[in-house]
Amino acid sequence: MVFTFTGQIHGGKNNMRITRNGIHYPDPKFEKWRTAQIYSLLTQKKNYINQLPIISDKYHWKFLYIPSDNRRRDVPAILDAVFHCLEKAGIVKDDCLIKNIYFKTNMPNKDNAGLLLVISDKKIS
Repeated sequence: MVFTFTGQIHGGKNNMRITRNGIHYPDPKFEKWRTAQIYSLLTQKKNYINQLPIISDKYHWKFLYIPSDNRRRDVPAILDAVFHCLEKAGIVKDDCLIKNIYFKTNMPNKDNAGLLLVISDKKIS
């Protein structure tokens, strides 16, 4: 299975805000990005309707990331945001099932920033 995230990935943990009362809420920019990605995933998952949602940790997950610029990126935050979107879109039943991970950052490309996700039941190299 192959899924794409377009544009610069916004890390989830770095885009949370807290009110004076201690209530956590997403930054509006992050919320807009997250909503667009979930909608895109819902459209893409129609190609794999018989295989989803993933309910096993036997899969291998390959993340090929293309940043939009040379700034330092917080990879755990990026993965957290992507995992959240995958769970909300129903690609995976629970993001705790995402275990066998390969993550590669490619050269920056402002016009083609995003992330390609390949999910396979065989080891990915």
